[in-house]
Amino acid sequence: MFARLFTLVFLSLGLFACKVPDPYGPVPKALALKVMVYEDVVRWGDLRKVYAFGKVSKGDKLTIPENLNNVRVTHYEATQVKELSPWRWGQTANISYVLKDRQVVKEIIDPQIWMSDDEGKSWYRANPVPAF
Repeated sequence: MFARLFTLVFLSLGLFACKVPDPYGPVPKALALKVMVYEDVVRWGDLRKVYAFGKVSKGDKLTIPENLNNVRVTHYEATQVKELSPWRWGQTANISYVLKDRQVVKEIIDPQIWMSDDEGKSWYRANPVPAF
């Protein structure tokens, strides 16, 4: 009897220890995923792809700066995503980067506004991407 109780308590504690808190808190799941993908693209991807996270209407031409292949992001640190109003969330990211041709380290603060027009099914960046 004691062995069964000990085993049950041990297994229960093991299950509770495995629960990892959500680093984004009570953020809509689709938004949390979008923000994580955005962060990964900025850190590791082609910076031209961050412009695809904005809202683009049919017929609009997307303008992407030409110098982005000269930028290498070295650090990306974001605050927690917080609700600003219904279907409008924000966060701020501190981004450090190097201009490859000059080996100059620069920093920018990127205030991000994320919005949804379809009650949280899809999200887009509502403000412009900062200039690198």
